[in-house]
Amino acid sequence: MKSAIELAMEKADGAVDGDDYVKLTPEQVQAIDQVTKEYEAKWAEQEIMIKGKLEKMQQEVDPQTMAEHQRQFQNEISQLREQIFAERDTKIEKIRQQAA
Repeated sequence: MKSAIELAMEKADGAVDGDDYVKLTPEQVQAIDQVTKEYEAKWAEQEIMIKGKLEKMQQEVDPQTMAEHQRQFQNEISQLREQIFAERDTKIEKIRQQAA
């Protein structure tokens, strides 16, 4: 009987050997790395701005009001993060498809 790790490794090997696998050129790898870094920087910038706004708001608003709006802030942060990384993933996919 195979362990979960052995099964996962076989599945991963099958995915790599499958028809969907495309070898990327060094230029594509570099472009993907650049896009990844760019969007990680975008997210870091947004995260810093959001934290600054939250800290300012915590100083200006009473704790009860802040607690009431905390969930809304978390949802907005999650949506922004998803949007940024969805853009990143779209760009990466376009780069990958250039090899096909």
